[in-house]
Amino acid sequence: MRTYTQDLRERIVASRQDGHSAEEVAKIFRVSKRTVERYWSKFQQTGAVAAKQRGGYRRSRLEKHDATLRRWIHEEKGLTLAQLQARIAQELGIQLGTTALWHRLERLGLSYKKNAVRRRAKPAGPPGRPPKVASSPKTMVGPKASLSR
Repeated sequence: MRTYTQDLRERIVASRQDGHSAEEVAKIFRVSKRTVERYWSKFQQTGAVAAKQRGGYRRSRLEKHDATLRRWIHEEKGLTLAQLQARIAQELGIQLGTTALWHRLERLGLSYKKNAVRRRAKPAGPPGRPPKVASSPKTMVGPKASLSR
């Protein structure tokens, strides 16, 4: 979805102020009626119709608590994301998703994968033995051996 220019937004609001209906304004400027209604409502509430910022870095709500996060992970190495998330909600009063928490920990260079059991599985068999290679498929013999049309 594209962002409409500030000039267009202001002209839409000006037309509504002149007494045109939302439907008329939508036809004049070739936008949806809902867009006109949204801009008009925003103008009445705030007095402006500036677009919200799109893209860019949003600051983490945990940014002020980096030292606390580091301390908690240092004190209790086996903390999971869910446990850390619950502790943040309880002690810091900040509600956030596990993805946001994971991004913050990654940005701080902290790892939450402390358990050796979670490591990748290794191939079966005695150590040092190469893994088995699949043998070549057997050749078909008989009437179904060739698939002709």
